[in-house]
Amino acid sequence: MHKIIETVAQKMKLPCWWVEAIAIEYTECREYATRDEIWTFNFDKLSEYDLEEAVRSRHVVVHGTLMHNVSADVWSSRAIERLVSNIPVGLCEQPDDVIAEGLVSDYHFPFIGNPIDVWDPKLSFSSHFQVLDNGQFWQWHIADFVQVKGRHYGKWTSSEVDLEPLDQIREKSALLRNPAIKPGEPGHTDFKVEVEKFYQWLNDLRRPILDALWDIHVRKRRAQSSFPKVTKCIPPQLSRFESFTIRNGEIYTKFFAAPVFFRSCRQHAIEAEKLVSSGDKQGSAAKLDDIYQERANAIILGAACLEAFINDLGFEHFPKLWKNVESLSLTAKWQLYLVLKGKDDLFGPSREPYQSLVQLKKSRDKMMHFKGDYKKVRKMTNGVITHTELDLPRGFVCALPNRLEQLIRELCEATALPIPPWLTPKPNLGWM
Repeated sequence: MHKIIETVAQKMKLPCWWVEAIAIEYTECREYATRDEIWTFNFDKLSEYDLEEAVRSRHVVVHGTLMHNVSADVWSSRAIERLVSNIPVGLCEQPDDVIAEGLVSDYHFPFIGNPIDVWDPKLSFSSHFQVLDNGQFWQWHIADFVQVKGRHYGKWTSSEVDLEPLDQIREKSALLRNPAIKPGEPGHTDFKVEVEKFYQWLNDLRRPILDALWDIHVRKRRAQSSFPKVTKCIPPQLSRFESFTIRNGEIYTKFFAAPVFFRSCRQHAIEAEKLVSSGDKQGSAAKLDDIYQERANAIILGAACLEAFINDLGFEHFPKLWKNVESLSLTAKWQLYLVLKGKDDLFGPSREPYQSLVQLKKSRDKMMHFKGDYKKVRKMTNGVITHTELDLPRGFVCALPNRLEQLIRELCEATALPIPPWLTPKPNLGWM
């Protein structure tokens, strides 16, 4: 951030983003035709007095989108991960939990698609506009970007303000920028004059729109008296397994345990197989301890994953009924949900993956509800084994993560639900 922006922001007790947005929209802070692009920001051209006057007299900007009720690092990490991988759970319940509409929470930040040294915000528009009114920040949705038939690019449209004139900006700027005449090249002096005229035309084009946005703000502000999505507290840090929502100005969070249990189940199943497959024969008793520990963990966490998942769905779609079925078994809950969704014929305990669901419940119950009795060892062709080996079978545990995925995927596909992104995460996912 430029020093003069920071100085004026601190002096006027305003966030830097607002002072910078005012400078970009309303002041002469550009050098024209000085490099490959037709503009270069040069805030050194501004005096503190001129910038302060602009901030005092101007109250509307179109500067990306204000995000509130969430910390900038949580938002940025989720946004980046969405581009390169699947994220365990969504960040918020509703878009207006995080995208300000109306009054803006004290804890907010602007989300701008491109940094100002890459793209001049004045050459485009945004879905939202921002207002500083009587010491408070406001934001309103104003436009949508739509594709235009017959063109490879789109345009901004709004039902509240005429944005049709903005459609000219792309063509006019493209003519100047392709190619831009650089300093020292023939015709640069005339080219610089053309760029300056273009920006003057751009000012004249945008000012009526900005004036209209102020009128729209005043009308919307008067029509809305309640802002339940505005909070006063500092946003908490959130894990990738937590979502949040805002209710009556308070932050509520929700933890999704199913992806946590799914990940842990898979990790333990993989580790158990590694131990079995290793050629190390030394310390076999200790090694067997580790194998059984990993298998037991995989089974317990696999059952926990499926129960957490079906409970999430049950409380989401049948909240009144589901609070009374907590005592039902895992298989009974799974079958009940399918019955309620009209898919009761899908549940078949004699076929996979439902065979594994039944086996998972049995194996988990044997460990959790152990009755203290001794069981006779079993003679096999390759030796004698205990019932622990039978209750924690290698093949079942090894295939368990895939069976969990099959169960969840089949249920979602049958009931028209989206497949959870954590079910088949991409290899570069950080939480794996």
